[in-house]
Amino acid sequence: MGTIKQISDELKEWIVTTLNSGVSPVVIADALVKKGFNPRYAYESLFQIVGNGAVKSPEAKSELPYQYEIPAIGQRGNTIYTSDREIKVLARIEKPFILHLDNVLSDDECDELISLSKERLQPSRVVDSVTGEERVVPGRTSKGMYYTIHENDLVTKLEKRFEELTQYPVENGEGLQVLNYHVGEEYKAHFDYFPSGKVDEKKGGQRVGTLLLYLNDVEEGGETIFPKVGVSIVPKKGSAVYFHYTNSQNQVDRLSVHSSIPVVVGEKWVATKWIRQNPIY
Repeated sequence: MGTIKQISDELKEWIVTTLNSGVSPVVIADALVKKGFNPRYAYESLFQIVGNGAVKSPEAKSELPYQYEIPAIGQRGNTIYTSDREIKVLARIEKPFILHLDNVLSDDECDELISLSKERLQPSRVVDSVTGEERVVPGRTSKGMYYTIHENDLVTKLEKRFEELTQYPVENGEGLQVLNYHVGEEYKAHFDYFPSGKVDEKKGGQRVGTLLLYLNDVEEGGETIFPKVGVSIVPKKGSAVYFHYTNSQNQVDRLSVHSSIPVVVGEKWVATKWIRQNPIY
């Protein structure tokens, strides 16, 4: 049976009523997908209803508004030059701060990363919001692996490029992670920063930004979604998205919540580079 690709007027009315009651758009989108709606259509329809305004989070009522600061990567114009690459800025969002980048990796580099990673994949884990420990959960159904800093020539070359691109030293970055999603696999809405009280200052402190790199083209599905601001990024081989979510006041940006919607056709390969406030090593 095919997926549903049309939302009735009655369902639209229910969505608006549910949103106004304080239910997260992410929860509503997941409910639509479970009812048989095409994932991309469900999210895009919800974006149209929500609009580009921020959706209030009940848990954030007592927090001061996040103070936006432009990171170094956002102060370099529409073309960013590293010592070995000319990277194009395709799109820019200010709140949350997001850059969609093209030509970050070559086709050969993408293929080599995939080849080197295939035999080392394990079920992906997440950081528990209560304990701060990593564990396997149903909401993240991909497989992944990590490289250590300077593990091989390719990783060393890429780490230098990422340092020049983001203006954060290699020592501030966690080891490169490679993830693989098959049909139906996803990563439900989450934040990349650590939970309050679970930040280890001895290991670099809080995460400040994420560089998410796309290693292949996905035939259908697998978009990276920022549901609170209506942003959807389609995987394109060699491209990347950088998003920044911690400021100099140690605030974290709740608008940076994001998800990877299920792959519909084909498979998806990505690499993730998380950046900390201070050196880890």
